[in-house]
Amino acid sequence: MHNPLDRDEHLKRLSILDFMILDLGLYLNNNPDDAQALSIFATVSQDANDLRSSYEKTYGPLTKRSQASAGDCWKWISNPWPWEVEANYEL
Repeated sequence: MHNPLDRDEHLKRLSILDFMILDLGLYLNNNPDDAQALSIFATVSQDANDLRSSYEKTYGPLTKRSQASAGDCWKWISNPWPWEVEANYEL
């Protein structure tokens, strides 16, 4: 049975995927013809998009930009602000 991720686990995994995208992008700047790295970049990018979408459907928008698909009310202000304890996860 697949257990749904809690909020903290979503954010941790999203942070990992976003770091991988950044790191792979730097690598690809110097190795643009590396087919394996390009394939990994595409896979990780899709995984991050899927996870971000899953998070936002459950917990609300991560950025103001994603507010546009959040429905009929302004949900951005409903989320904890970055300086609030509940907005962060424990490492």
